[in-house]
Amino acid sequence: MKKLKVAVIGAGVIGKMHIANLAKGIPGAELVAVASPSIAKHQEWLSGQGVANQFADYKEMLTKVEVDAVCICSATTTHLEIVKHVATLGKAMFCEKPLDVDYHRSKEIAEIAKQAGVPFQVGFNRRFDTQFRQLHQVVSNGEIGTPQVVKITSREAELPPRGALKTAGNVFIDIHVHDFDMAQHLMGDTIERVYVEGGAIADPSRADEEGFVDTTVITLKFGRGGVGVIDCSLLAVYGHDQLAEVLGSKGLAKIHNTTPTTVETFTEDGVKRDKPHFSCLDRYPASYASELTAFVDCVLNNKPIPVGAKECLNAERVALAADISYREQRPVYVREVN
Repeated sequence: MKKLKVAVIGAGVIGKMHIANLAKGIPGAELVAVASPSIAKHQEWLSGQGVANQFADYKEMLTKVEVDAVCICSATTTHLEIVKHVATLGKAMFCEKPLDVDYHRSKEIAEIAKQAGVPFQVGFNRRFDTQFRQLHQVVSNGEIGTPQVVKITSREAELPPRGALKTAGNVFIDIHVHDFDMAQHLMGDTIERVYVEGGAIADPSRADEEGFVDTTVITLKFGRGGVGVIDCSLLAVYGHDQLAEVLGSKGLAKIHNTTPTTVETFTEDGVKRDKPHFSCLDRYPASYASELTAFVDCVLNNKPIPVGAKECLNAERVALAADISYREQRPVYVREVN
């Protein structure tokens, strides 16, 4: 059976997650090489994963190693250059979200991938999480009738390092783009208008830091009349808090946090149970593997990609509208981002 030869560009936190999953074994895939500008500091870890082909220059890697598909996990601002090059080689691409921090560059990436005619999947991993998939299935099957309200809680356990969002755009495009994608995915509709209230509430000392907003409540209006609320925090000390529910004309469907174990201890001092997982890497390891499994299957068997540039652009437009809403303190129509 033919295996898809996959190379990874980027060995940061998410890159390492994909590298580890490929090394452990994604059905139908073979990890053949990794490239990172800072390859020297990753060499020992990569060797431990069995990665023999390690490069500082991704172009050199793609010249010297036989590759069928490329997993792009580098800094967001490098995506355009890499996609341009990989497209000329006719290789399938898996690209982490967002496509870019600049919407015009994101549109250019989408157009390049389209013109190249190669499979191009974007890393919205929550779509592949068992709980979110089941919630989406219940809603799309009509079990709760017509969706009317979506509510999402999106909270991180610890603040990002200072300056981390400077190159990532802002919190809306870097982090909450996942929430905008999931809100539209669950409702089966596009967000028409967004309004944001919030600020540097958890850490006021970072109020002047570019792109930094740690606490927000975001209201949404959908094209077919539905509404939504997303409450977000970058500092939930008890853990990675990811909840979602959809209210429909015939009922309600919701998901709860997962925990390391489901053990509960009952004593005279009270009830004890595990806190939610600490980070997205703890909460979603299976979904990261599942999205790559789906990508490999689609490329090998010529199937449609489950989530691509179009869906990412839709979420990015909402994220950019949310940023405008926050800065200008007004409701913003997504169509204003063009």
